[in-house]
Amino acid sequence: MQKPGIKRFSRIRNIVRSTMPTKTRPQYVGLNILPFDLWIKVPKGVTIWEALKQADVYVDGDCGGLGKCGKCKVRVLSSVGPPTQEEKTLLDEEELRQGIRLACRTQIDKDCTINIGEDVSGTEYFQILKSGYRPILHPEPLVYKRLITLPLDMQYDGLSDFDRIKVVMVPENRDLTATLHCLQTLPWMLEETQYSGTAVLHKNTLLAWQHQEEVHRYYGVVFDLGTSTLVGKLINLADGSEVAAVSCLNSQIKYGTNIISRLQYVQERKDGLETMHNMLVRDLNKILNRLLRAGDLYPEEVFIAVAAGNTTMQHFLLTLDPSGIAEAPFTPVLTDGLIINAADVDIKLHPEALLYVMPTRSGYIGGDLISVIIASGAAEQDDEIILGLDIGTNGEIFLGNRKRIMTCSAAAGPSLEGARISHGMIAKAGAIEAVNFQDGELLYHVIGNISPKGICGSGLVELVAVLLQFGIIDHEGLINHNSKNGGSLNSRVIEKAGVYNFLIASEEESLDGKPIYLTQKDVRELQLAKGAIAAGINTLMEEMGISPGDIKRVYLAGALGNYVNPYSAVRIGLIPGIDPSIITSIGNAASTGASMVLLSKDYWQTANDLASFIEHVELSSRTDFINYFVKNMDFPLENLERIDDKVFWTARTPTY
Repeated sequence: MQKPGIKRFSRIRNIVRSTMPTKTRPQYVGLNILPFDLWIKVPKGVTIWEALKQADVYVDGDCGGLGKCGKCKVRVLSSVGPPTQEEKTLLDEEELRQGIRLACRTQIDKDCTINIGEDVSGTEYFQILKSGYRPILHPEPLVYKRLITLPLDMQYDGLSDFDRIKVVMVPENRDLTATLHCLQTLPWMLEETQYSGTAVLHKNTLLAWQHQEEVHRYYGVVFDLGTSTLVGKLINLADGSEVAAVSCLNSQIKYGTNIISRLQYVQERKDGLETMHNMLVRDLNKILNRLLRAGDLYPEEVFIAVAAGNTTMQHFLLTLDPSGIAEAPFTPVLTDGLIINAADVDIKLHPEALLYVMPTRSGYIGGDLISVIIASGAAEQDDEIILGLDIGTNGEIFLGNRKRIMTCSAAAGPSLEGARISHGMIAKAGAIEAVNFQDGELLYHVIGNISPKGICGSGLVELVAVLLQFGIIDHEGLINHNSKNGGSLNSRVIEKAGVYNFLIASEEESLDGKPIYLTQKDVRELQLAKGAIAAGINTLMEEMGISPGDIKRVYLAGALGNYVNPYSAVRIGLIPGIDPSIITSIGNAASTGASMVLLSKDYWQTANDLASFIEHVELSSRTDFINYFVKNMDFPLENLERIDDKVFWTARTPTY
């Protein structure tokens, strides 16, 4: 017997024209301009100078972009190619070291962040993932607009203002209702628009009456409620395009970098839940203000928003007591999808704006993973089995297709986000995010193009993969001081108190003049994290009765999934037994799935169907998970094959 939602998934597939960008479509990348936090899309390969002109953003310059005056200085905060000869001539060594580049000489080949402010060194840059692939679909948004003209002879027939609108809108809106705010403003709006205007509708309810020219001017907002970071997107509901994306660190971090710490705070403080809610909403309204400025909108022009996050974050948003999630059996107050007035949770939009909060499956499978499943297309796939991972402090995993989808949540710990690592840090300026060993040199790429201060999760995974490949770390996780294949890497193995550590960057190379090490304890922390993720994957495969070879596609979501090299993830055993070539990043898939819900009533139904359709496996009560965890603590014995005489990680070319 089929489970609920199967037919719905099949029908949804008909509106999707494509699942990934094709080569024939123009290639665009995003440019984030600080300090305004303005995001624009520009053709791949244009210079920063050309992009700023397109966005009507002023930057100094006397030579018209010819690379002769050296005045169009910007600080590039994300990875970029080596400086041109003109930049080496016109900029001094200290400026280049700080990531200063000439806008007219620097091409944008991928998503890029720059700072054009006066004090280019005064802004701390956090690398927060905002983008993600989204299938092309025909918009059928949760809120829609329709042009209405009331015949002049209806003005004198004794009907109420609202009855006249209902008469014109029959038959599709036979049972039309209206909000109180709409009715309060209707008389003077009808008169102002001369009885010919735009009806703003949600399902069978009239939310507002606007001028005719506003029929194609309507927008929605998506919020990704991350434990560490928050992301907001402004979506044009008329054509489905993404207008702007804004992010910030979650202010709740001061009460703990993980959900468990915040749950404890709520349990211990009478006003704890209110504190968490107020901090979250304050952050969301700041994001919203920047989105509205980017779209040249007033709050009253936005009628719809969708929020997706883990179950606890959604409870914080709704001011629902999350205490039951803190301990077995991890019971939330609510798992249903919810439609409320945005004003009820203090989100500053139109007075009648609606907020859709994604359904969840359990205390640790939230609306964010359901959004990831929607974005992946797994629920619309008939035959191929898809594995998806959203890796953060918790590793949320799904496996399956339209016939059956299983999920679990593995407590990976914070090491994959840089926490509890001796020189670990969140992905921000100064963090090593990629590592390479080439021509006898250890090379690394640093976020913000400055000297390193530490290492973030993706850099940690790639560094350990390199050291495993050359025998500096053995399969049990022990750092060796004299590997026969280590070459010049052996000189970086330093003994301290009888334990060997690996020198990543010397005092001279680091930003603060202090050496950066990978310690033996750091390796153990990574083993615990990757062991939990791998064990979760093994448990789901066993439950489904499949082997790694049966998995045809693997999708990595979230910041770590976007920035880590798939080969490195396989080499350390984070994704056990998988062919790296089938692994694809789908970026910030939580916000992507939420955007799809915003743009399609059917996808909202799909989200609710998924919440009841997916099978959740609670790992804490399973002995096979413990066995898999112990087995996956070790690293794989085998190295991955060389390709064209180059080791796997040279597919990524970090700067240093």
